[in-house]
Amino acid sequence: MRPPLTITYGISVEEIEQMTRTERDGRVRDRLRAIALVASGETVPEVSLRLEFAESALRKWVHRFNTEGPAGLRDRPRSGQPVKLSLELVEDFKERVRADAQTEDGVCALRGEKIRSILAKEYNAEYSLGGTYFLLHRLGFSSLVPRPYHPERDLKMQEEFKKTFSHRS
Repeated sequence: MRPPLTITYGISVEEIEQMTRTERDGRVRDRLRAIALVASGETVPEVSLRLEFAESALRKWVHRFNTEGPAGLRDRPRSGQPVKLSLELVEDFKERVRADAQTEDGVCALRGEKIRSILAKEYNAEYSLGGTYFLLHRLGFSSLVPRPYHPERDLKMQEEFKKTFSHRS
């Protein structure tokens, strides 16, 4: 049988409860609640049942709290795929997308496949089509845009067509 875990970090239950009330991150707030219960004398199995946490996770949080204090309850950085578009280039890319299609792009409106090729050519960032849409969404762009207009459209001729079209049918 394991010996009961206790809180050895120099902090009172009242201070932990005060931190719980002011904490904005819900995950950290839940962990602080659990630590407060352990600090007030409950055992790890009792707290894990009461708060419906895995006992192993609660033990890990108690150990991290004892060594690092409240900062030990925050999520650690997770591994993942490295960013393809560096942070320095993000603002430049956003301006490029907002500027819409350029004459050298050879299209009248930027769509996913064209943005993907711009990322590869101008920013040396290889994205899949889905990854391109995910990046655009993450940067605050919407895929809903009005239908593009041809640069050589004739508005006067279009209005004339609208007036006479109903008579033709």
